[in-house]
Amino acid sequence: MKRIFLALACALALTTLLTSCRRSIGYSILLWDIPQKNLQDGQIVKVYFKSNISHVYVIGLPDSKENLEVPLWQLTQPLSKKKALKAAQKYAEFQHKYAKIKIDGLPVRADPVNTSKQKYRLHKDEVVKILYKGKGQDVIMHSGEKLEGDWLCVLTTGGTQGWCFSHNLLVYETGEGGKIVGGQIEEAPAEDEDAILNQVLQASWRPESYQRMLEQGTIDLETMKSAYGFDTGVESGKVSINISGRYRSANYAGITKVRDKVYDFNGTPFQMIIRDANQIVVNYTGNDNKPEAYTFVTISSDYNIDELIKAEQDRRAEEMQKLYKVDSFRSSNYGTLTFTGNGAFTWNNFSLLVPNVISESAKGKGKVSIKYLISQELKGRFDGMLTFVFDGSPNEVNFFYKNSANGLTLEDASGANIKNNVAQSQSKSPIVIFFSR
Repeated sequence: MKRIFLALACALALTTLLTSCRRSIGYSILLWDIPQKNLQDGQIVKVYFKSNISHVYVIGLPDSKENLEVPLWQLTQPLSKKKALKAAQKYAEFQHKYAKIKIDGLPVRADPVNTSKQKYRLHKDEVVKILYKGKGQDVIMHSGEKLEGDWLCVLTTGGTQGWCFSHNLLVYETGEGGKIVGGQIEEAPAEDEDAILNQVLQASWRPESYQRMLEQGTIDLETMKSAYGFDTGVESGKVSINISGRYRSANYAGITKVRDKVYDFNGTPFQMIIRDANQIVVNYTGNDNKPEAYTFVTISSDYNIDELIKAEQDRRAEEMQKLYKVDSFRSSNYGTLTFTGNGAFTWNNFSLLVPNVISESAKGKGKVSIKYLISQELKGRFDGMLTFVFDGSPNEVNFFYKNSANGLTLEDASGANIKNNVAQSQSKSPIVIFFSR
């Protein structure tokens, strides 16, 4: 109820602000074309309001009393008109200049240096806006020769700003209405685009990680949920994203093509880039006001997500059941370990593992589970990985394990490389424990 009241209050405040004396908060430079309103990048617009809830600026359209909501990333910070005019000079050289990416995986870097932190990875044929040129470090090829080109500050369709080297950019220019007036960019026939768009809107979209899990046969229960995915809202008119605990939705009245294979869900912070009929990238502004981008794929109808999750849950339960059947596992050096059922354990006399592996505050009991998976390479040596959480200690303790007729082998995995909840390698100098039955 409080959220509804807050939204109504904000809407009332916005209406009051825009319909009274129309005081502005400054002037901003448009960084990306809005062809449906005949607005081009480099244009200076009057800004009336900033919404931190919707993550938009409300601007006035030139020579009109109409207002327009524009995502925050698409405009510069509002300034006085004099300062905005001066700031616009920074973008003048590359006004109306965009670029299409030549290779897949091209990084957008934090600084104009080839070893700088990657802020985003671009896909082949993705379009970016060129903002301005900068002075950066030379890019040297493997042959030792200097690569020809310039470092360009670019803006992605998701709002990320950073640096790309021009060698892998196909630069072109746009005119009124966003039409291409320079470069060699080929547009697909309208009928083909419409057919693909309709197919995309009707499809069921899942996180890209699902495809990897299916290919590797490793179902991660932490990240595979039946509710996770992207809903285009083609029937409900409500677009939504739900992934790894992040959820956001918005109602929209239509979809507008803003560039080649790039579509805006009107009136929302969502934008969709179509790679092909089976892969899309969704850009949106998160609740923390930062741009985010996620890749989604279609999954073959041969796979049922709920059934996959249930099968993996049953597999892990069966593995744990094998441990519950043994009264106790004993080691002369590392004590007695008992799996008591329902995810519980007791472990006595583990002092030789304190404090390097187990915390000094850990009690002799707690919870145990199969939380992480192991790579195909490690499956030849271990049954899996056990995660212990001792009473009195907040830290989890991980061991690779092998359950055999003779007993249970545990190998300390505190230094293991775990990526996407899958253990890729062992620790360099692990402690190995053998418990007899």
